[in-house]
Amino acid sequence: MKENVNPFLAIKANYIQMNPAMKRIADVLLENPPKRGGYTIGMLAEKSGVSNATVTRFVRALGFENYKTFLRAIQESFEDERKGEKGLSSGQAVLYAGGFPNSRDAESVCRYVIGSEVEMLNDTLSLLDFELMEKVAEMILEARQVLFMGEGHSFLAAQSACLRFRMLGVLCNCFGDFQNMVSGVGMARPGDLAVGISNMGYSSPVTESLRHANERGIQTVAITGVKGSPVNQAADISIMTGFNYGSFSNQNQSTCYEPGSENMPQYSVIDSLYLMCVMRKDDSFLEQYYSTLALVDEKRLK
Repeated sequence: MKENVNPFLAIKANYIQMNPAMKRIADVLLENPPKRGGYTIGMLAEKSGVSNATVTRFVRALGFENYKTFLRAIQESFEDERKGEKGLSSGQAVLYAGGFPNSRDAESVCRYVIGSEVEMLNDTLSLLDFELMEKVAEMILEARQVLFMGEGHSFLAAQSACLRFRMLGVLCNCFGDFQNMVSGVGMARPGDLAVGISNMGYSSPVTESLRHANERGIQTVAITGVKGSPVNQAADISIMTGFNYGSFSNQNQSTCYEPGSENMPQYSVIDSLYLMCVMRKDDSFLEQYYSTLALVDEKRLK
């Protein structure tokens, strides 16, 4: 996570690994963000149903020295929001306020779903380390081959990445199960690049494959939404993304909602890396690229 990231993004990045008491504090802050001076530590503790000491542990777990510095960071994030210094949004509030819709009407449901998707992308833009993105783009172009690995929905993102970068002349493969991941990494060698994609960062096959790649001297990159997750820790470099906070908050509600768009931030990161790589190519490559597209177009139905 880049320096000076606002506290609301820090809360989301650590939310999955919080205990129930800390998640209650997080829910209060994200769904009812404090303004104009914020909550006192006692007020926040009361609203969350926890002790003052738990609030103190909460802010320290996020990397803040004490509650006073945490509160100051909150106010600074609102100042940044007003000045428009953090891209699309500083990510401090849940756009779909109130969480999962209580009403079945179409407008409430659509506002919840689309609002949560917009928020994931806003959070991702605020979290991105642009120098790191530049470095990963260079690593992709310089690698002998790139191995994209993902499980479930993240495998679809891995397939998309593989398809996109092949069009740039990058030798790449994608794997969606442990046997193929291990086989791919086992046949790789230094000079190759392994990219593990996992929304929550707890995919065992992706984690083990990244570790195996590191042991073989292969550079590794993770694209994930949870700081400190196994996938995050297994990679040399991690690109942190936003995730759908609403799917994990208030879990006493039986929502049965697992959004197909939860991997949207991964696709956005892949598209950004792809365009950065395109812009590093010369005119001769572009001619070859468009001639290849013409061959593909010939096979389309007329």
